[in-house]
Amino acid sequence: MAWYTLLFTIVITLFIVKLIFSWCFGDLEMDVDFDGVDDFDTSSAFSFKGLLHFLVGASSYLFLRSNMNDITKIDGIAQFNIVDYIFAIIVGIILVFIMIFGYRLAIKASYSSKSPNECINNSKGIIYLNLGDGKYSVEAHTVSGTINVTAYSGNTNLSSGDEVTLIKDEDKIYIN
Repeated sequence: MAWYTLLFTIVITLFIVKLIFSWCFGDLEMDVDFDGVDDFDTSSAFSFKGLLHFLVGASSYLFLRSNMNDITKIDGIAQFNIVDYIFAIIVGIILVFIMIFGYRLAIKASYSSKSPNECINNSKGIIYLNLGDGKYSVEAHTVSGTINVTAYSGNTNLSSGDEVTLIKDEDKIYIN
């Protein structure tokens, strides 16, 4: 088996295994602060995920190129010239940029504009932080999804994990 076929087989297998793990266990590499702004920067392109996408692109090009009729073969192994390697690198880099663009697009698609104004009367929520003096950070369940809001209550004995009902009154949200 030629080195480019072995590389292609290993990389595609790793890609499929990573894809299955991402589906089953979630994507553990992505850092999102739930503010709609992705934290996927240039250094993420040089991560395992970026390297894997680069190798998928480069090895796919070499593998497909080796099966073309115009390539010189010695003992069944394709002999690539420098142009083939340059194109393989370019295809790999393009696939990394597609990965970056895809993740940014997915994050923007999954984040819709959510504001405290969406907390309508009788929205349910869970307290996750007591800020003191009757002020709480609450994870509120709204029509468009879950958002974090600051809510006020006269009861200062509420604790993290308590389920509450929220009521919006003018500019503030209160715990009922």
